[in-house]
Amino acid sequence: MSEALFEAELALGEGLVFSGELDPCEQEILSFRKSQLNNDAEGVQNHLTRALEISRSSEKRNHLLEARIRMEWGLVRASLGEMELAGTDLKWAMERLGALEDGHHWHGLSILNMGAWHVERGEWAMALAILSSISRHGPHAVEIIALSRRQAAEVLIGIEDHANALRHLWVAHHGFLQTELFEMAIDSGLHWLDIALSEVSAEAPRMEVVIETASPRSYKEAKPRCWVHPIDVEYMSTWLESHVSDDHERLVLQDAAQALQS
Repeated sequence: MSEALFEAELALGEGLVFSGELDPCEQEILSFRKSQLNNDAEGVQNHLTRALEISRSSEKRNHLLEARIRMEWGLVRASLGEMELAGTDLKWAMERLGALEDGHHWHGLSILNMGAWHVERGEWAMALAILSSISRHGPHAVEIIALSRRQAAEVLIGIEDHANALRHLWVAHHGFLQTELFEMAIDSGLHWLDIALSEVSAEAPRMEVVIETASPRSYKEAKPRCWVHPIDVEYMSTWLESHVSDDHERLVLQDAAQALQS
């Protein structure tokens, strides 16, 4: 991704005017994004179509931009209810971006989008398999790793695998905290604490140990025990105490304080 396009999209999102130069394909992508913000469905499709044509032209061939555009087409088609076509575009983009530059920001986003597509179809195992391709050790950016763990946690909660959901929420919380995405760190932390309070025990392993020793399990294996160590509960409740003000959210903190006293 060119720095110019990145800066242009960032400026657009913040309501600023970008003064740099973009090539024709990048200009169409920026116009597509403007149409999105204005809820201009026709403009969205027209600009994406032109961007894709330019990215494929012999003179302006840009494989990375082509994959990005196909990813955007997948999202647009999903919003229109064209789920099969959306899946085709999203998968193509994910595979091409991975081949071009594994760990690229767009590659990470394409994996998240592919995971969401499987969730939308109720394909929980496939969603988890896709999301697990984003390793917490890189090469993806920390925020991408955190988003993948937050998304995986939602899937695991849906299939009532709360122990593994806790593990992913813990990683997500710390990833968002590291990248100063505090609202998302609060969200992940509150979800972690809400589930964690189901069983707090001094005999439970610390979250760091749970994360480091995690390994794939067969679907026939029993789900791991959902319990947490009080030190981890104390850490999370203390951090949240200074970051939340909503009365409903603070009820979770009161429950945590009672659990630690018992």
